[in-house]
Amino acid sequence: MEEIRLKEADFVDRFGVGDYLHACRRAFELYGEGAIENPERVEVVEEGYFRLEMPAEWEGRYKGRKVIEERSQVVSGRLGERRAVVELEDLRVGVRVVLDADHITDMRTGAAGALGVEYLARGPVRRVGILGTGRVARALARAVDELFGLERIQAMSRSPERREAFAAVLAGQVEAELVMVESLADCAQGVDAVLTAVPTPHPILNGDVVGEIPVLVAVGGDSRTRQLEQGVLEGFTVLVDHEGQAGASGEFKHAREIGRFDHIRFCRDGAGRVLTVADAAGGRLSAAVDPPRLAYLTGLAAQDLCAAAMVYEGMR
Repeated sequence: MEEIRLKEADFVDRFGVGDYLHACRRAFELYGEGAIENPERVEVVEEGYFRLEMPAEWEGRYKGRKVIEERSQVVSGRLGERRAVVELEDLRVGVRVVLDADHITDMRTGAAGALGVEYLARGPVRRVGILGTGRVARALARAVDELFGLERIQAMSRSPERREAFAAVLAGQVEAELVMVESLADCAQGVDAVLTAVPTPHPILNGDVVGEIPVLVAVGGDSRTRQLEQGVLEGFTVLVDHEGQAGASGEFKHAREIGRFDHIRFCRDGAGRVLTVADAAGGRLSAAVDPPRLAYLTGLAAQDLCAAAMVYEGMR
C-alpha cells in the first residue's frame, strides 16, 4: 500500500480557521447521520504519561486513528510535551497517510468549542469569555472570532506573563477587541458565552457563577482533569459530544465518587435518550426536554478524521 507522510510544516499555512470549522461541522453531522463510526477512545494514564488512541471510520471513504502521547504534569495547569499523529487510510484508492496532528488537534478543538457555542446560544453572540491562555485557548479565540465576528474577547489567566503572551500571539489574528483579565468574575462579566480550556486537576469554575453565564463550553475533558465543580454540572443541563467519553472524564468520575452522578441533568429527548453534539448538528435539539446551557466536549475521533481528510484532499 502506498504511504504518504505529511509533516505539519507541509500544511500548517494551507488551511485556515474556516477550513477547520467546516471540517468539524461536517464531522458532527456525519457522526449524527451514522456515516462515521466513532468508538469510545482508549486511554492510558501513568505518572507523567498520557496516551489516547482514537479510532473512527467514514463508511466507504476513510478509516483512521489518532494517537496522542503526552508527558505532562496536569497539576501545573499547562500541557507539557505532546506528540499527535493521525493514521488515515483512503479506502477508495488504498493509500495510507500519516499526518502530524498537533496543529490539527488544536484547531479542531477550537472549532468544536466555537460550534458548541453556536449550537447552544439562543441569541446573537458578540462577547465571549475564555478561561485559559494556552494553545487550545488561542485556537478557541480564533475560532469563535471567525464564526461570530465578535466585538470582544475577555481572556483570563492569573499569570501576567501568560496574559501578555496570549495577547501577543493573537494580535492580528482576531478582529475582536482583546481584553486580558485576571479574575473569573471579570471574564464572565457581560458575555454571551464562556469557554474553558485549562488542563487542571482542580476545578477553576464554581457554582457561584452559574447564573451569570448564558452558555458554557468546557473542552478537553479527560480522566486527569476537572475544570468544573460539581455545582456547575448540577446547575446546567449538559450536552456532551460522546456519552461514554464524558462519563470517563474527571468531572463525571468525581460525581460518581461522591454519589452525585444522578444529579447531573444530561440533555435528553422526551423518550429519555441522551442527546449529543451530533444531534445538535442535525437540528435535533428541538426535541430536548430541557434545553442545554453547557456543552462538555471531550473530542471526537470523527473530528480528527474529517480534519485529516481535509488536509489530505487539499494537498493532493
